[in-house]
Amino acid sequence: MKRKAATIAISLGMAFVLSACSAGAGSGAEGAAIEMSFGETQGWVDSDLIGSVTADREYRLQDDFAAAVNKEWKLEAGDKYSDVLQKTSDTVLAKMKKAATDESIPGEEAEVLRKYYELSSDWGYRDNQGADPLKPYIEDIATIDTQEELFAFFGDLDRNPLGLAPIGITVMDSDRVDEYPDINLTVLGLPSLSLTDSNGRTHYNDLSSVAVLDFYEGVENKALYMLDRVGYSGQEAKKMFRNCLLWEKNLFAANMETEKYEVKDLVKEHDQATALAGSFPLGDLLDAWGFGDTEFIAVGPEYAKKLSSLCDEGNLEKIKDYLIVNYCLKSANYLDRGAKDIFAELGKSRVKEQPDYGMSEEQKEDELQFNKYIGETAVIGALNKTYVENYFDEAMTSELISLTEDLIDTYRVIFSEEPWLSEEGKAACLEKLENIEIHVAHQSFEVLDYSKTPFLSKEEGGSFLDAYFAMSRYSMYHKAFLSTQKFRRDYWDPVSPGASTTQTNAFYNPVTNGIYICAGICEEDTYSPDMTYEEKLAGLCSIVGHEITHGFDKNGSLYDKDGMKNTWLPYEDQYAFSDLNDKVSAYYSTLTPYPGSGIYNGQNLTGEATADMGGIKATLYLAAKVPDFDYDLYFRSFARLWRMNVPLESEKERFSGDVHPLSFYRVNVGLQQFDEFYETYGIKEGDKMYLDPDKRIKVW
Repeated sequence: MKRKAATIAISLGMAFVLSACSAGAGSGAEGAAIEMSFGETQGWVDSDLIGSVTADREYRLQDDFAAAVNKEWKLEAGDKYSDVLQKTSDTVLAKMKKAATDESIPGEEAEVLRKYYELSSDWGYRDNQGADPLKPYIEDIATIDTQEELFAFFGDLDRNPLGLAPIGITVMDSDRVDEYPDINLTVLGLPSLSLTDSNGRTHYNDLSSVAVLDFYEGVENKALYMLDRVGYSGQEAKKMFRNCLLWEKNLFAANMETEKYEVKDLVKEHDQATALAGSFPLGDLLDAWGFGDTEFIAVGPEYAKKLSSLCDEGNLEKIKDYLIVNYCLKSANYLDRGAKDIFAELGKSRVKEQPDYGMSEEQKEDELQFNKYIGETAVIGALNKTYVENYFDEAMTSELISLTEDLIDTYRVIFSEEPWLSEEGKAACLEKLENIEIHVAHQSFEVLDYSKTPFLSKEEGGSFLDAYFAMSRYSMYHKAFLSTQKFRRDYWDPVSPGASTTQTNAFYNPVTNGIYICAGICEEDTYSPDMTYEEKLAGLCSIVGHEITHGFDKNGSLYDKDGMKNTWLPYEDQYAFSDLNDKVSAYYSTLTPYPGSGIYNGQNLTGEATADMGGIKATLYLAAKVPDFDYDLYFRSFARLWRMNVPLESEKERFSGDVHPLSFYRVNVGLQQFDEFYETYGIKEGDKMYLDPDKRIKVW
């Protein structure tokens, strides 16, 4: 359910529903301008938008449920960006800051986190050091004179903490290959290359488009700036950058053949894989990085065989320039503010306008510290453990497990009653359902050991760059550790940036057939032990139900009960499911949320819209078991969960690029599919929330 990073709450990795906007975005003038252009679709106003809900207009529950329920909240919010989870996000951020600064918190991880944060957040200290922390690493690379010295440098993580070499390593601890289902497969591929953009696309053969040329110039200017900072002349810097790109292009070309293989076709036993590299000491390099006991390795045979020629004496200067340029590029954001700010400016696109979300300087700093400096490095594990052990209420664990088990029980009924499922399909769904793993807040913290990569504190004269390099070493050691472990469905990696438990999120992973409830989502606006049962069902339970539904959708049906890639749903059921999804797509493709938006591309929304309705259905099944259940409170609580107050630019971005329906549609379209909603509010034909029974689109 995660959204694209854009607001402070989102970019901290904490939001699954917030829009692409920041707190404080918009202005009174902007709100007034938007108000004049509001239209309606299905008789509903786009109540996500700032200024869309006005005091002089009445909104009937039977006509526009989202606007009616949230009117007073919208009027109070005015022209300020807000949503129901902003308070949750702010609460989580405050706890993360405390975790990073509270000296009374004991433990190795808490101490590591404090040392790291103190170095990263003290800009005066960093500015005084300037580029000096980087210079010894650059000078060390410059002294390499022979191929033997080069190979020794590759493997020495004290000298080469970023692990830059002609290979890069990933370990598939959250995915696996059918032929090797019990191992965390180690995969060798291209190393980090300077012309790789933020979307992971690498540009060496497509420098003809304006956008790519703009990106190339940005990288070149960054490199030249940093090379100047560490002492190279302009002429030297240009030559070094050219040499770097020449060697990178050769690496890229050498790896092209690998693209035609599937990973399973590249797997070899350790000694067989290293032997492919001939005279290039691949085995020695892997040993030095900690992968000596890795049993199986996937590597492109053609690429492995070319390592020797790629690293011959004739390429020594190019390789050194590759190392120096990439150390400069990857270190700039961890030096002084000047380097960070200039890199940000040089990284701006000249061909695509960058939206301004109106973030305050404090929000930008929090985003930098907790999203990038901590969130993208191995110190995220220290934050995760410190946060859970000190700020997660353990008493909630058993209730959250129980509620999730209750939701799973409802799906047993849903699947057994579903008319479009065959008997074979029902049995297959039930079998997968029985094997879902439930994870609540706690990650596999027992694997953490930061003593392997110590770094000096500010008081000891350390630098933030060296702290960052220490975390880079730790990432390599952690990968090496995982490469020797069995694949575990119950494992939740605390070092993985994309799966941090401090997210305001819950998610489903098809490869583990697991539901994950993060500690960050367990705050009072979404879940609290003090909530009524109705509020719990409308809040976190509907979200968890949404995630369970993903285990049985188009993507989930590709993975079986054990998380193996295996199409387990009978063909006729897949066809029926696809037909129902087409109804969802067709319905959304009639909707135009605001003037000038155009109609929705409904096909992009079917997965998330279907999961939304699945979560509602599952919680309504639980509601039916409760005498005197307060359906009004449930439905109102659901509408409050998704309320938003965002500027038009944010809504445009969400409309065009988000696979989730706009929030007011999640409320109105989601609820209008269910009889209980009609019965609670006496909705009848002619009301704008009414949808003919034969046109209702819920899949489950």
